[in-house]
Amino acid sequence: MDKQKLTDLGEFYATQRISRGYTQDHVATKGLSKSQISNFENGKHMLSASSLLLAIRGINMSANEFFYALNNYHASTIQVLTARLIKIQESEDVAGARRLLLKTPKSSHDALQNVMIKEMTGQNLVKLREVNLVGNYLTSIDEWTEFELAIFGFCIEILDVGDVYWLAKEMLERTVFYSELVLNQHIIRRISLHVFAYMIVHDELAYAHYFSHQLKILMHERWLTDWVRYKFLKNLLAFKLTSAPQLVDDMAASIDCLMMLDAKKIRLL
Repeated sequence: MDKQKLTDLGEFYATQRISRGYTQDHVATKGLSKSQISNFENGKHMLSASSLLLAIRGINMSANEFFYALNNYHASTIQVLTARLIKIQESEDVAGARRLLLKTPKSSHDALQNVMIKEMTGQNLVKLREVNLVGNYLTSIDEWTEFELAIFGFCIEILDVGDVYWLAKEMLERTVFYSELVLNQHIIRRISLHVFAYMIVHDELAYAHYFSHQLKILMHERWLTDWVRYKFLKNLLAFKLTSAPQLVDDMAASIDCLMMLDAKKIRLL
């Protein structure tokens, strides 16, 4: 992080801390000293990811709330784009997707956004060099943020099985810090469900078992729609292996439940 951004972030944190009635002594805790807080607020040193989370929690804010406030209470660019793409996916609005395409991408990030948009048209517009761009970019990023999650989530179907398996495993390892954000937790669950379904459809049942286990760790009944989707996919995997008739009834029950929850399609994000 450059000096100016560090200063701005530290000053913003100090403003939030003071406005919420907390002193540096109030915030200081095990793993985060008063001097660390002071140096951060004065733009001298950046806090580590774990220390920054402690600092944010110390003023009784969630990481989501803090970064939302940092962005002047506006959704980020990638949040706006993904919301549009989800609507396009649900309405099958190909013309709407094409209107979002950047004619002359100025950066690799612009080019990656174009790949996401092209994939949502369902018209096989993505070229091999763009597929390679997605794989190379995601591999090069050590800590995946919402941007990387969006790219992977929307581009799963253009990647081959081996790449999806490897990148999905990497996703779980490279989102350790940002998975503390509630929105990112939601996205990671949805992408993991998509990968689980992808492996079942492609008859990669060993890979499917791996992601079934990972989802068992990520899932909870309080996320009802995702939980029902997970149960459906587990039963589908079991049916592929055993052809047990009872599983057909169980899957039908899950579909009925999803219909009642108005979740007819498994959204990517």
